[in-house]
Amino acid sequence: MKKEEFEQQIQAMIPCPSPETTANLYELGLDTMDDEGPQSILAAFDFIARNFDRSVLQSAYEIIHHGSAALPGEMVAAAVFLQNGDTPARMSRMAEQGYLMCFHTPKVMGEASPLAICTVIEGGKKQALYSTQFGTFEPEEVFSCAKRYAGQQGVSVTQALQCAAVDGRIGMELHEGQKIMTARWPEMTEALSAIFERCPAVAAHVTFDVERDCVSVKYNFRWEKSLQPKRRENSGKSKKNMTR
Repeated sequence: MKKEEFEQQIQAMIPCPSPETTANLYELGLDTMDDEGPQSILAAFDFIARNFDRSVLQSAYEIIHHGSAALPGEMVAAAVFLQNGDTPARMSRMAEQGYLMCFHTPKVMGEASPLAICTVIEGGKKQALYSTQFGTFEPEEVFSCAKRYAGQQGVSVTQALQCAAVDGRIGMELHEGQKIMTARWPEMTEALSAIFERCPAVAAHVTFDVERDCVSVKYNFRWEKSLQPKRRENSGKSKKNMTR
C-alpha cells in the first residue's frame, strides 16, 4: 500500500489525525509486516471505528505517542480497555510488555465483531470466560459435546468447555488459539463484561447453565443494529440475483 493511500484513509477515518502520527504508523506497518502492515493497521482502525466510541478510536491512534505502539494484532485488545476507561499511556506500557497479544486481529475491512462474554454455571459456582470466535460455533452443540466429554473423561463441564475448539474437537492438549473460549485473561473478561451493551464490540453474552441443562444467548442490540446495513446489502444482492 502506498503511503498516500494510507494517509487518505486515515484522514477519512480518524477524528483528529496528525501527519506525524500517521507517518509513524505507516512506518510501523512496514517494519512489522512489510507491505501488508499498513493495510492491517487500517483494518484494525476500521474495526475500532465501527464498534467503539470515537474517543476510543482517537486514543487507539495516539497510543504510539507514549512510546511503544500497539501492533495491528494488539489494537482491538487496547480498544476494549480504552472503552472501559483506561489510558493510551497504559496501553503503550501493556503493548511493550506483551500483554495485549493473542486477542482478536481483524483480517478485512467491515468485519463483524466476534467477541462475546461467556458464563458457565456449575456446582453453585460461576466461571467467567470470553470468546473471540462468536459466530463460528453453535452454543447448543458446544454445550452438548462438552457434557458428553465431561462424562467420558471425568472432568467438569466447565473444564470441558474451556477445552473446546471451533472444529468440534475437545481436548486438554489444544492450545489457546484453537479454543472457542478462555479464562486465561481475567482483566479482559472483566472489561468485556463492563462494556457489554454500551457499544457493539461485544456481540453477546452466552450462558451455559449446567445445573438447569440449558444455554441462553443474550445479544447486544447495538451489535445486531450494526449488522443491519450489511444484511440489507446482502438481501438486495440476493433479490438482484433472483431476477437475473
